[in-house]
Amino acid sequence: MLRSRRTRFGLGIVCAGLGRLRNSDDGDDCWLQGRNFIGRSRACTIRLDRPEVSGEHAVLRWTGGGWEVKDLHSRNGVFVDGRRLPGGERTLLAPGARLGFGRHAGHELADAGEPTAFAVPLTGARPIEAVGGILALPDPHAPAATIFRDGDGWSIDRAGETMAVVDGAVVRVGDDAWRVHLPELLIPTGIADGAPPLAGLLLRFSVSRDEEYVELVAVHDRQLFDLQARSHHYALLLLARARLRQHELPPARQGWIHQHELLSQLRVDRNKLHLDIFRLRRQLGEAGIHDAARIVERRANTSQLRIGVSRIEIVPLDH
Repeated sequence: MLRSRRTRFGLGIVCAGLGRLRNSDDGDDCWLQGRNFIGRSRACTIRLDRPEVSGEHAVLRWTGGGWEVKDLHSRNGVFVDGRRLPGGERTLLAPGARLGFGRHAGHELADAGEPTAFAVPLTGARPIEAVGGILALPDPHAPAATIFRDGDGWSIDRAGETMAVVDGAVVRVGDDAWRVHLPELLIPTGIADGAPPLAGLLLRFSVSRDEEYVELVAVHDRQLFDLQARSHHYALLLLARARLRQHELPPARQGWIHQHELLSQLRVDRNKLHLDIFRLRRQLGEAGIHDAARIVERRANTSQLRIGVSRIEIVPLDH
């Protein structure tokens, strides 16, 4: 019997936390990168301009399964829940751990979730966090650019053109600019706990006779992800049909379709297609599916794209 996975697009919501360090004095939160150097030096990720803090006092980093802090042989020490660490010692942190840099307290690990991608506006406005593994700029409701994990690195997709992007890069969209913070590609906790890879999914489309209604479920190892019906599923349905028509070709050649042909079938412009692809990627990412950005693949140096899975079923809707 299939086990149903609850998602925000059907039965509930699945979401990941974002590592946050809270200043106990003023309540301000600092979003954590994969590795955070703490100290008075301008080179530090988290600057603490206090006399008891050394230039490079400590490092707080994500290990792939949790957060750990290490004293970088500071003069006045690092404290965890009131205990001073020996110089050079590392210790894993529990959610809510009280941290002190040069004194007994002062900070708290307010959220022990794994680091995720985020972008800090150069204007100093509030950072933008990735949702479902997809970082959308300038706004998730009208994304002009999306950033996502891509194999061993990160990629940015702007209006159908994809290129590599690195941690710390400045990304410009229109008149605005952000510095992006992209965590190391350590194996996330969710993957270790059995989060399904995209490549292992079976996608089942249920389509009404007039094709105005397309339900979608994903199945992996007897687990069912009910993605329900969304308008952006229709673009994925057309890509699925293209792949099924070419099932006799070698897998690397199956399903590629020119973007202009897909736009003609959908009767939409490029911006609407770009928005639908973003919504597809985010929906699967929020459902907890690993590597969800690959649900739509783009062939390098061409205008071709295809669905990123090969196990596909298309059935008529019963009602």
